[in-house]
Amino acid sequence: MTDILEFKIIDPIAKKEEWALDYINDNIKISAVEIYINGREIIDIFKEIETPFAKKENHPNLAGAYGHKKVEELLYDLTESDYSKNYGVALVICSDCGEDGCWSVSAFVSEDDKYVYFKNFHNGHRKDWQYPISYQFTKENYYSELQKLKDSLK
Repeated sequence: MTDILEFKIIDPIAKKEEWALDYINDNIKISAVEIYINGREIIDIFKEIETPFAKKENHPNLAGAYGHKKVEELLYDLTESDYSKNYGVALVICSDCGEDGCWSVSAFVSEDDKYVYFKNFHNGHRKDWQYPISYQFTKENYYSELQKLKDSLK
């Protein structure tokens, strides 16, 4: 079965993302990306998976506690970053500081002749949290969503 990927461009200030509030007085327009897979926002998918692990640690508030990445950062990581090839692409970021390495979930992105894959999801700070998910997108779907990101930066 092929999955459906959708990127939605959002205003992180309007969504009250903590990291974005630093930009309020800078007069800089910033945009972020909500990632949807098969109609579900990826943070909701992660929260469902992480809840048992976070409860076991007595920190249920950690499950799904992510922010959305800036458009230009996600686009760069998905198309140009060598770091991402070795460590994965952070798909969501720390909701407080906005940094990948602080609190994020990454996945390895690969492709073959027909499909693009998101697999081997991992949280850099919780090695024991297991993400038993992987996704397969048609190249047409994936590259059309990347184009949406590129177009939003014009």
